[in-house]
Amino acid sequence: MNILDDSENKMAQRPGFGNEGRPVKLRANYLKVAQFPNISLYQYSFDVAPKVNKETINKIYLEVANNNDFGKFFAVFDGNSSIYSSTPLPLANERKANKFKIFVGRNGDKIIKKGSYEATVKYVDTLSLDRLRSYISSQGPITSVVITCLAALNAYINFNTRQKYLSSGRGIFPSSPKSRPIILPGGVELKQGFYQSLRPGCDDLFINVDICAGVFYLPGSLSELIGKFLSRRSTDELRARGLSSNEINLLSKYLKNVKIEALHHRNRRPVYKIKRVTKESADRLMFHNEEENRDMSVSEYFFAKYEIKLRFPNLPCILVSRGIFLPVEVCHVLPDQRFEGQLADITLADMIKHTCVKPQERFQRISNAVSDVFQHDRDPHLESIGMEVDCKNMVVLNGRVLNPPRLTYNEKNRQSEFTPENGRWNIMNKVVCQGADLFNWAVVVFAQERSAPQPLVKTFMKRFREIANQKGMNIPNDPFVMYANPQGEITTALNIACQKSLFNKDYPPHIIICILGATGSLYGEIKRVGDTQLGIPTQCILLKRLTKANGIDQICTNIFLKVNAKLGGQNVILTNDQIGFVSSEPAMIFGADVFHSGKGDNKPSIAAVCASLDSKATRYAGRFSVNKDPRNEIIEDLKGIVIDLLRVFYQRNQVLPRKILFYRDGVGENQFQHVKAYEVKALKEVFASVYRNSGPTLTFIILQKRHHTRFMPTEQRDGDRLGNCRPGTVVDRTILVEQDFDFFLQSHSCLQGTSRPIHYNVLYDENNFTADGIQTLTYRLCYLSARCTLSISQVPAVYYAHLIANRAKHYFRWEGDEKSDVSGASGKSSTGSIEEVKNGLANAMFFV
Repeated sequence: MNILDDSENKMAQRPGFGNEGRPVKLRANYLKVAQFPNISLYQYSFDVAPKVNKETINKIYLEVANNNDFGKFFAVFDGNSSIYSSTPLPLANERKANKFKIFVGRNGDKIIKKGSYEATVKYVDTLSLDRLRSYISSQGPITSVVITCLAALNAYINFNTRQKYLSSGRGIFPSSPKSRPIILPGGVELKQGFYQSLRPGCDDLFINVDICAGVFYLPGSLSELIGKFLSRRSTDELRARGLSSNEINLLSKYLKNVKIEALHHRNRRPVYKIKRVTKESADRLMFHNEEENRDMSVSEYFFAKYEIKLRFPNLPCILVSRGIFLPVEVCHVLPDQRFEGQLADITLADMIKHTCVKPQERFQRISNAVSDVFQHDRDPHLESIGMEVDCKNMVVLNGRVLNPPRLTYNEKNRQSEFTPENGRWNIMNKVVCQGADLFNWAVVVFAQERSAPQPLVKTFMKRFREIANQKGMNIPNDPFVMYANPQGEITTALNIACQKSLFNKDYPPHIIICILGATGSLYGEIKRVGDTQLGIPTQCILLKRLTKANGIDQICTNIFLKVNAKLGGQNVILTNDQIGFVSSEPAMIFGADVFHSGKGDNKPSIAAVCASLDSKATRYAGRFSVNKDPRNEIIEDLKGIVIDLLRVFYQRNQVLPRKILFYRDGVGENQFQHVKAYEVKALKEVFASVYRNSGPTLTFIILQKRHHTRFMPTEQRDGDRLGNCRPGTVVDRTILVEQDFDFFLQSHSCLQGTSRPIHYNVLYDENNFTADGIQTLTYRLCYLSARCTLSISQVPAVYYAHLIANRAKHYFRWEGDEKSDVSGASGKSSTGSIEEVKNGLANAMFFV
């Protein structure tokens, strides 16, 4: 859904629907709204003072609604700040602020903080749904009123289920007494639930229904939770070993803002939020007891005051308020608290096992949720506005499967040209378009030699060299192999490797290959040192890859593809002029993304931009910058980055590009207008300053991965072995508004679970693309990833930008130190700096 500024007062002009490719019938996880609401809605604002979280504001709304008979009017609350009703609410002052004094927590609600609040309800507007009807029938533009109408109807379809079930984020999580809890490694529980959202389509409204999953803290004893988080076999290990300073830091971040209740009082159980974990243990954390006028430890205090002898006196305490420290064993974690942090690799892998389901099973779960959970046909709030939903049938729509492009490896090879099947191909017996030279290289093994014997390492590297030479690289000698302490100085080890790698003194070190232990925990530091200090590409390989009984050749081939690209080689190209947009005249393809740190982490957001430098769209250079405004989705330094990349393009080609195709990732629908106003404007200003005459034509496309639209072929013969759609599947009608210029494209073959297409939104277009033109070009670009022999799920420029942003997070360094726990200081400062990539690597594909 493209968001246009109200001031434009015009509709987006879709260049027609596409018609290329083989037609196919698809089932979407959408329900059709059979009866459009033919009414007006009354909108009210709902504010609470003092400010509260979403759990509390919903509780306060229900108190206000119950006390003032809002239920008789089937009013709905959106969970944020708006109430909607089909008839005016019974308010004393219909057009003025109405204030209500509310006390919550009377019924022993442990999650909601007890207290008095002032809620204010005020009339805002009367919404005519005719504006929404005009938009979906392409008779009127999308405006802020249309957006509000969609938000109101979304509140209606979700209000009933959110009151009946646990809700978190945009999902609801029904509990079932028959199902056993799914406990993941790391002290978290996986809850599986459902999601629904109202979506505008071609002359119709639809409800997108999908499954979802959320990770929650395990309720119960805090000491047991700590043991699970730290992978202890039992709490007895906590008593015996205590915690290291690194474990305390990890634990403090993991537990920040978790709600607990204290169990040591006889007649009450106060609820607190964890601020952090102390560095000192309970028997060493000292404070001044004013009642006894002496210093004492927390352990001593709890024994003297509450006659509690701590079982874990060697564990740290929990800071819950200034001057209030609690031993972990008197803390009980409250249920249904969402974990918002970054999951460990082992936790994520286990989660995927439980959530990865084939399309048939996914769609069956959705059907069950429609009948058993959402129950649209029995929802009194939908009935109150005359909204009917076809609950029995998911939408069937027309899609197309685009033909795959023809690819070319080295033209001297007799099997150089071919057409991939099902989005993947084999590089066996093929030579890359251009192989790189590799003279000076070394291998650093960050493991004990007994776990990674030198014969094993040398045999693997010998096979890698043989395969790389067969496929077009020039590697005349084996590497120098050395061992380094994983807990030692990485910079020193890599420096030594650089010196030892100089087999040919006429060239600098080309690459350092690093073999890592089971966890790969050194990856970030190796990349930081190699990229920002040494200016030398690095390639990390997990030790377990070397010991695989089968598949060594495939592993070596995968590594070869990355190494060749990092050193300036070219793996594969599209045959002839299949991307005429790029090859017909000078053009650049940009990809951009912004990386945000996890919730509760105050590291700044990192923006990354990557751009093509050649007429084959295979060679790229990337840049990154730090946004000054925390969690800002806009690329603040977009002008500086684009000017720099245009300079690199000019140096390579002696000409500036005449056409620009800019793919932008990571933007939500509510941010489209903002991004268009800032970033498209910034690009046009750059062109005006760099080009002497008229600047290049620009097409700006936003792509979205985080959505809940899924497709499944209606006929088994049209799907792959998992039942997914085939690569090249395009949907650009029925569930999309005709006047908008957007489409869904599934460009990859899914290895497991249900495929997720990418939603591409053409926000600005001066290149006059047809629907077929932009869809086909986008699909073909997905075959040009340097890292693999398959079509990927998004255009490489965006994927590379994502890799750069994730790499750059390792370059950030904090400034400041931590203060004593008892002093009440907040810990680390939020200032820091980011290191730059060395000049020798800046314009190379070191990030692949």
